[in-house]
Amino acid sequence: MPATHLITGTARSGKTRAVEQLVAVEKLTHGPAVTVWGIETATPGRLTGLDRAADTDQAVQLLTEAAAIAGRRLAHANDYKPSTIEPRLLLVVDGAEPLLADTEAAGLLQFLAVVGRKSGVETVLTAADTRLDAWPPTLHCRFHNGPVTTLPDRTPTQD
Repeated sequence: MPATHLITGTARSGKTRAVEQLVAVEKLTHGPAVTVWGIETATPGRLTGLDRAADTDQAVQLLTEAAAIAGRRLAHANDYKPSTIEPRLLLVVDGAEPLLADTEAAGLLQFLAVVGRKSGVETVLTAADTRLDAWPPTLHCRFHNGPVTTLPDRTPTQD
């Protein structure tokens, strides 16, 4: 999996469901060699499959801990290898917009995006607002130039 991944779409397009499927595949594929932390800004407690969860109020603390893990791994090894003792960390942020507006949280996300691949910390963000002015420029570049999954609008079906 790449170090950063962005999932975009309008409200009710299935972004949260896409994250849940991604988490399930990662856990099925890698078992205990991956741990998943999640930040849910809109509806805490909705995502399934998380090993650790935080809401918007706890986001900076969780991001700080993820950044500390990444920093420690970088300081002790040139090439991190995931294991059951030191699993890869998948950090998912469902509804990234409030964190993008927070300078401290955005800085931590930027750090994780830069060092993610070498430290075994990967970040997946969902966002409905992908306008350039809604994102810090450095994060916009990192996430919009990497893998982006754009979900189509869900149109109501008529029976």
